Amino acid sequence: MRKFLFLICVVMALPSIANDDIKLWSEGPLTWSDFHKLLPPTSSEPSKLEVELSATPQESGSTAKLEARAIMHRDASVTSSALSTPERLRYHQLQFDLLELMRRNLQEEINGGIDGASVEKRLKYYQDLYRQRVRQIAQETKNGSLEAAVASWEENIDSQLAAIGTPRVPQVSAMQGCYGVYAGVGYDLPTGKLHDNFGGSVMFHVGLTGGYKRVRLKADVAFGQPSYRNDNIFDIAPDEEGRPLQGNNSSSATHIMASVQLGYTVLNHGRLSITPNVGGFYNHYGWDIANYSWDKDDDGHDVRTITSVEKRNLNNFNFIASVDFDINFSSKVTNTSLTGSTHRERWTSSLRITPWVAASRFNKCVPTVSGMHVGINISYLGLARLFRL
Repeated sequence: MRKFLFLICVVMALPSIANDDIKLWSEGPLTWSDFHKLLPPTSSEPSKLEVELSATPQESGSTAKLEARAIMHRDASVTSSALSTPERLRYHQLQFDLLELMRRNLQEEINGGIDGASVEKRLKYYQDLYRQRVRQIAQETKNGSLEAAVASWEENIDSQLAAIGTPRVPQVSAMQGCYGVYAGVGYDLPTGKLHDNFGGSVMFHVGLTGGYKRVRLKADVAFGQPSYRNDNIFDIAPDEEGRPLQGNNSSSATHIMASVQLGYTVLNHGRLSITPNVGGFYNHYGWDIANYSWDKDDDGHDVRTITSVEKRNLNNFNFIASVDFDINFSSKVTNTSLTGSTHRERWTSSLRITPWVAASRFNKCVPTVSGMHVGINISYLGLARLFRL
């Protein structure tokens, strides 16, 4: 796969200006009406052409247009009625033609398949070269006042423009495969006998996802601390007087869930996609158990002493089903990929809302503890698709 590009860069540091304030070199020769910033007739300040060389991906659906552009900023370009002479306009046109030459050279390198990092370096090179040549032209033509020197530069630049021609502007498309990450918060509510022993809890989760066309695969892990309601879930026999020999050492448990799910996107329209998933679900509860010894005080009352603390856990593997509702809120072409390589990709940011249900059954308990987990997750999803020329 050929490497490709793109990065938003600027030759002249300018604020963002709307499209109706710019003029592309391809739109035709300069006129004085393109200079929107007017000085007083008595001003001694010289007229000024404000320009930009950009290499900006223009996104459209699943494709991006990789185009270098030579731009004049009309609202930042300065003149006055006293300075609006044909000779001065010819001088500014020479500067604009030079910028177009830089643009075509950069576009040729872009079309050769250089990667995003290389585009950034080459764009800076042409920025520096443009500024250097503008200073040289100003010196040799005395700011456009020497007609012969201006004509010589015009001939030189025109011949180079003709030799290069007008480079094509490539369209790149996103590949069918995708990969990404998601993270967020949710709530898990156990049902049935599970709910008699463990309470609901807030769960923090993180996951990886990938896919091809409409098929999706995702894996995630979640962590929470639900309340623990059963002092004797393993049915440990009491002592001879009926006093418990074990009990919970704290009121909460550690809850870890992990799942691997396979899904299929049934709807992908506009900013919304819907993907049902099914898969395997690992469920772990862990907590601390205190071992007790009993004695009598002077009044004959039972006195309990914690002799040791042990860790207890329950583990189960079962099924899970979920539905991902992904609401896309932004998309951009990145300079490098999520993996750190120099391949560009489309990065889509989405809000993911996922209702889910999973089963658990713990046979070690006496009696067996089983039930369903019903939950909902809210996540940030970042999904990447590599571009190719």
